[in-house]
Amino acid sequence: MFTRKSFLGQISALGMALENEKAKSLLIRREVKIVNEQGLHARPAAEFVRAANVFRSEIWIMKGEERFSAKSIIEVLTANLNCGNTAVIEAEGPDSERAIACLAKLISELKDEDRKYGWNRCNCLEEDF
Repeated sequence: MFTRKSFLGQISALGMALENEKAKSLLIRREVKIVNEQGLHARPAAEFVRAANVFRSEIWIMKGEERFSAKSIIEVLTANLNCGNTAVIEAEGPDSERAIACLAKLISELKDEDRKYGWNRCNCLEEDF
């Protein structure tokens, strides 16, 4: 049987647990600029999605008014992030701050990834046009 004191103690413990869960689930946002010359095409998008799936948080990419799941290759490619575009990465969950920091850093490091790994386009295609 519950006494008034033990019942109130359980309510306050539940309240504290809910407050802790809210604190862990803050929505974090950071604006990023796409610096890769080819934009976030298949290979860097796949790397981005792999990195996003490491985290427990919900992660999205916002481009304009549209919101895309950062954990889905189809949605990241649908976002059509070209060189020079800006987007907002949002994360909500227990590791949201770490997720945003990691993904923003990854986006900035993708600048030279096409050349570094030999994924650049054939120059002859540009000469024909």
